[in-house]
Amino acid sequence: MSILVQPDQSESLEGYLRRFAEAEMWPDVSDFLGSFGLRYGRPLIEDALEVEGLLELPKGTLGDILPSATPSIPTRNWRFERHHSAPICPDCISEGRPHHHSWRHSFVTACSEHSLRLADECPMCGENFMPGRGGYDTCHCGCPLDRLPRNKALEAEVALSALISGDMHPSRSMLPPALAFRTPEDIGEFVYFLASAEVETETGKQGKTPLPKNLAEATLFLEPVFSTFCDWPTKFECAVSARLSNSGAPTAPMRLGKWYQRLNSFDGQAYNDFHATLGKVVQSEFDGAYAGGAGAPSDMRNWVSAAEAAKILHIRADRLVDAVAKKRIPGKKYASGFGHRHTMIHRDTVAEIAQDRQRFIDKTTAREVLGISRKQYDLLAEAGLIARFIPETLPSLVDGQYDSVAIKRFVDDISSTAVEVDGATVSLKELNLRFTTDAAALKEVFCRISDGGLRPTMGSTDGCFAGLRFSSKEIDAIIADVRHGSGLTIQKVAQLTGWKDQCVAQWCKQGLIQHEEFPHAGKVGRSISHEALCIFQMEYVPVSTLAGQLGTSARHLMVKLSDIGIETIGAFQDGTAWRGHLLKLSDLASALKAVT
Repeated sequence: MSILVQPDQSESLEGYLRRFAEAEMWPDVSDFLGSFGLRYGRPLIEDALEVEGLLELPKGTLGDILPSATPSIPTRNWRFERHHSAPICPDCISEGRPHHHSWRHSFVTACSEHSLRLADECPMCGENFMPGRGGYDTCHCGCPLDRLPRNKALEAEVALSALISGDMHPSRSMLPPALAFRTPEDIGEFVYFLASAEVETETGKQGKTPLPKNLAEATLFLEPVFSTFCDWPTKFECAVSARLSNSGAPTAPMRLGKWYQRLNSFDGQAYNDFHATLGKVVQSEFDGAYAGGAGAPSDMRNWVSAAEAAKILHIRADRLVDAVAKKRIPGKKYASGFGHRHTMIHRDTVAEIAQDRQRFIDKTTAREVLGISRKQYDLLAEAGLIARFIPETLPSLVDGQYDSVAIKRFVDDISSTAVEVDGATVSLKELNLRFTTDAAALKEVFCRISDGGLRPTMGSTDGCFAGLRFSSKEIDAIIADVRHGSGLTIQKVAQLTGWKDQCVAQWCKQGLIQHEEFPHAGKVGRSISHEALCIFQMEYVPVSTLAGQLGTSARHLMVKLSDIGIETIGAFQDGTAWRGHLLKLSDLASALKAVT
């Protein structure tokens, strides 16, 4: 390819291929694609990467303009792609604009830019413009598309086309207010629902109505939608009223049937006006059970079916039915027809359940609220802090067991005790097994935080629990106390006495120094009391210490001592050397006594 044509953001795939073919001097896109063994349709779309390679396009060129089953915008929805017609706007073509992606949607009949009806029939050959056939600005027969007659579109046509296209057009002011500034992703399905509901099918099933094949069929198919939007809300109210009066069923949902279920499948703010109008009509015209059961005429409107309540609560209806049957929540049951049983729940009960479901959260959400990791959560649980967030009995129909109100109260109580702290601080988020490998010490720190023994610093209490900061000095003291109580570590003894710490460790192992053992980082730590250290120093003296005081070497001193029958103890091999030689003070005393 000698020319690279970039697709426009507003362009359809079919229109881009027409423009590409024209740039490559091909008057008809079908001949252009045929030269590569291609034809416009589903296979071309599904093999877009291969097509890019054949057309020598950079990878990803076609990605943003492909029709899709899950499109980012409604007009690129393959479900509503036109397969039997390729309409255009004559003014857009004469201005040299790309073929707009909205023209490919089965329910778009007008150009919102020029307020013209789209055209899909050639005045010369009398045939419909077909996808993948013809040029960018000509019919396959050669008729120039910019010479087609211009027909002004009705305001309702422009409004609906602008709605589906997502264009902000003044005509959208005639739409239901919730749709005036919103284009939901499923708007095509909703328009199809409104239009097909008025079409009688051979099977009598809604949703089986075929899509219109050309603009003439589309205009006829969309007449119920145009009238609903042009005369909002009167036309919709009349449609609901007619459906209510068309059956003798005991409840409004039963009278409205599948239409009611399909309408309820469209949720979100864009459809609020339709749901509100439906409720208004039912309340004013229906005297049976719409959202309530038989038996309480005065508050009948305050009752909803289990299915309706399930939709509000986002849970399965059978959970509500079971809860009412087991008397875990208040409700009513009544029968209709042959054995059909209906469960009704008061709106206040539904509201209470919704509040409880919002209040009680699961473990993942609880961790997110606290801002802690999974391992920190486990440590807090082992320290007994998490248990205070889990009540003994939970409300019915909640999925989580953690009381978010209790969590907030817990954090607020700790935050209220904040004090000024001098020196370095550590955030709670940092208090993990990377901070110290001593899990027992961490649990003790968390317990001190919980009971107020360790208070957060001022200025750190505006965020979540994990953001609280505490004095590093106090935390280190707690960890040290848990590890070895009030005693001295081997390292501390070595620091105080000048002895080597490996010598002190060996003397402990040999039982020469009394000590207590404690787990530390998967190994064994030792704590030596001041009393035990004093006892050891009263009984033994290191040969190296004595040699230093005498101004000689330890080896020479041990030879002299051996000559007078004094042997050392406590020695251990360190590589090729022997270290840790001790002398009993009693042996020295005996030797001195013998010479005096």
